[in-house]
Amino acid sequence: MKSVFRALKYRNFRLFFPGLMIAQIGMWTQNVAIAWIVYDITKSPFVMGTIMFLSALPLFIITPFAGVIIDKFDKHKLLKIIQNLLALQAFLLAVLTLSGNINIYSIAILGIFLNIIAAIDSPLRQSMFVLLVDDKHDLNNAIALNATCFNVARLIGPAAAGMLIAYVGAGFCFLINFLCIIPVNILVLFMNINEEKDERIKNETVLQGLQEGIKYVLCTPKIGLLLIYIALFSFLGMTYPMLMPIYTADILHKNADTLGFLMSVAGIGAICVSLILAAKSSVKGLKTFLSVSVFAFGIGFVILGISNCYFLDLFAMLLVGLGTIGTLTSINTLIQAVVADDIRGRVMSIHSICYLGTVSVSNFFAGSFTHILGIASALLYLGILLILISIIFFFKLKKYNYIQ
Repeated sequence: MKSVFRALKYRNFRLFFPGLMIAQIGMWTQNVAIAWIVYDITKSPFVMGTIMFLSALPLFIITPFAGVIIDKFDKHKLLKIIQNLLALQAFLLAVLTLSGNINIYSIAILGIFLNIIAAIDSPLRQSMFVLLVDDKHDLNNAIALNATCFNVARLIGPAAAGMLIAYVGAGFCFLINFLCIIPVNILVLFMNINEEKDERIKNETVLQGLQEGIKYVLCTPKIGLLLIYIALFSFLGMTYPMLMPIYTADILHKNADTLGFLMSVAGIGAICVSLILAAKSSVKGLKTFLSVSVFAFGIGFVILGISNCYFLDLFAMLLVGLGTIGTLTSINTLIQAVVADDIRGRVMSIHSICYLGTVSVSNFFAGSFTHILGIASALLYLGILLILISIIFFFKLKKYNYIQ
């Protein structure tokens, strides 16, 4: 256990860790509530996917430039600003929903606002881990513990959302998210981060910085291949938060509390994997772990596609949770193990495009795909494709060394 939580010996990470967990619980509560509201209003997977795609367009436009901003300016100050904007977005959603004024248009507009913030927030948090631990040998532990936060939140947040939606209404999910962000804002103020900026980077224009980041990725195949991997995985697999409300309603014929429980089971699997990864002291064996994770995720989707048994679906969601965090954390850790510090923000912004940006596009295609074939067939075919990709990339990654 001492090995698992070794990054907590650093003061900044001790402040960052609990705040992050609380914030992620709130965000998962909000995400489930939004998905449920949109599907409840539209009753259409196509419309649902289209709305989520349009609201996420800012990720493609802003995220590349976000990496340049992160590398040029003070990360601590940026983090304070981002947290305040996240609180504002949650507050507005809560007020609109609790007052009975929520509709598809307001959800889309606030979704765009949220994704503008997320375009900076995601690469900012990922690039900050190196500043929160004094010894870079503990960087992979900090990344894995971040995944643990994410998955404890995935366990608690969806279950809480399901119960809140079922018994008091979705508006309270947004209120809970707002209240969860407040402790983060307080803890961030107490962090003491000393960051040195390269004068050359500070004097670069935004376009020069962006060009350098893209050139670095293109000239570093071991990073480029991982970015392609996460883009494909995200496009095919990370639509499940959008697809599961449809699956719960159309296949299982259950309500929001069942959806929350299914998503929480995925969280249990994800927590187990993140703790295993946190205990690792190096990236040795991580490439194999990555391919096994994607394979397990694909099996989970295949089971969902061919089953309408609730208990079998619980096992499938356990595999989905294992595969999700095993994949995302492994790729993140491998990239951060080899990327140069002075370009870390730009590389992680490209990573965010490949992950979050791809998810937004895939929501549109998955919604269309589901509308045509049905939810069960869509999950089955997506699962088969993920299994094939896990096998292909297992052999492609073998020739690269990520151990420093």
